Amino acid sequence: MIDLVKKQPALGQPSPTRSHAVETGMAMTLLCLLAGFFTGKTGWFYSAATVLVVNMAWPSAFLPVSTVWFGLSAQLGRIMSKLVLTLVFFLVVTPVGLLRRALGKDALCLRGFKSGTSSVFTVRSGTFTPKDLTTPF
Repeated sequence: MIDLVKKQPALGQPSPTRSHAVETGMAMTLLCLLAGFFTGKTGWFYSAATVLVVNMAWPSAFLPVSTVWFGLSAQLGRIMSKLVLTLVFFLVVTPVGLLRRALGKDALCLRGFKSGTSSVFTVRSGTFTPKDLTTPF
């Protein structure tokens, strides 16, 4: 069978490319500019200019930094996505569910499920058209 989906390696991340190195150099330039702006020291502006020239002339100089940066961001992405989704579940979904239960809401009609001998299916009457079958909802 032909697998049409490209799969990422399970354990390691692919090595950074030249474009990743350029992006890292630009981020370092921006950090130097921000540091110079907030501290007021002109040395940061000179270092930003130096980093920018190196980034334009020899971007592969930033490959080791980009390897560390993109590896760290991949690990943080794995951890933070699980953490944020867990917080959303316990801080939003769970209180809403408990509130709906306290107010007596039963959107799924679970109280009536198998409470008697009759069927739980809803009887639908009328004729069905082909459109009803293609878009049932």
